[in-house]
Amino acid sequence: MFWKFDLHTSSHLEAILDKEDVTLAELMDEEDVLQECKAQNRRLLLFLCQEQCMQELVCMITTEPPAGGEETQRFKYPNIACELLTCDVGVINDKLGNEESLLETLYAFLEQPSPLNPLLASFFSKTIGNLITRKTEQVINFLRKKEGFLSLVLKHIDTSAMMDVLLRLISCVEPAPLRLETLTWLNAEKLAERLVELIHPERDEERQSNASQTLCDIIRLSRDQANQLQEISQPDPLLSVLESQECVEQLLQNMFSGERTESCIVNGIQVLLTLLEIRRPV
Repeated sequence: MFWKFDLHTSSHLEAILDKEDVTLAELMDEEDVLQECKAQNRRLLLFLCQEQCMQELVCMITTEPPAGGEETQRFKYPNIACELLTCDVGVINDKLGNEESLLETLYAFLEQPSPLNPLLASFFSKTIGNLITRKTEQVINFLRKKEGFLSLVLKHIDTSAMMDVLLRLISCVEPAPLRLETLTWLNAEKLAERLVELIHPERDEERQSNASQTLCDIIRLSRDQANQLQEISQPDPLLSVLESQECVEQLLQNMFSGERTESCIVNGIQVLLTLLEIRRPV
């Protein structure tokens, strides 16, 4: 029954797009801008995918808003910007994943001093995670060219959103050969060993806890994927390192040599218990 459909919002959005000097902020003030984007409103997507608009959207989710700014600028716009960038519309994914200048703006978020803004970190993680899933090859190639990428992620591991970035790289890369290539790269960068190093009495508790949780998740994800992908003969390089005697010895040494702290022992035990889990195939 066609009379139930309300075309007012769409026509209102069209009226805004008809303006010669329309701004991104004006469109983001519209309640249904996200709905229209997901519905692939052609004119809206053409506007959003302009270089300047895309740069503005990426800056909104990676740049600390002014301390005395209005609430819309501090919270509403960055949130809407993240939703627009991750709404899984092909042309937006293509623009963001294929334009190196946009990826550079996004990546610059990691180069900020600690601590990161947790809200912006969650927006960054969600956006880069969506790209890892949808524009896998382009984004992996971009990150591999960044020599300090893993160091920056581990530097900010006290922000929980950084754990999600690492887990996306381990669990969301397809096809299988590219996944193995990515794991081999992460292993060459000594991801497992560096996470174990963070479970140490000299590290702050948040860093230890997040490193421990990340290691546990890597072990479980890697074992699950090994069970699902029986056709791949090569073992998971990260899992092989984590299950090695050397890695376990290093973890035990961190826990019990020198100063002993409750945080280090508890987080280390979590990793050891995960390594000892029996994973029966379903």
